[in-house]
Amino acid sequence: MSSAALLPPPPDSTLLKAALRYAARGWAVFPLAPGTKVPLKGSNGVKDATKNTDQIRSWWTKNPDANIGCATGAASGCTVLDVDTKDGLAEE
Repeated sequence: MSSAALLPPPPDSTLLKAALRYAARGWAVFPLAPGTKVPLKGSNGVKDATKNTDQIRSWWTKNPDANIGCATGAASGCTVLDVDTKDGLAEE
């Protein structure tokens, strides 16, 4: 099963443009609530992830401040390893 990775937008880019760039790379994206890793209310989160540019434009036209989630695994052909320290804090 795929999980989601939060991706920062490329510099000097709107979130829509960033989402379209990620889709062009073959990554299936979906909208997240602004400033969070939580899927937009009423959505199916990672299950809605797509590379379809019409759907992506629709989502970010309606929700221009939505963060970008990226489906990992088979949906996007990438694997993500999230490594946390013992206490979940950055080591110094």
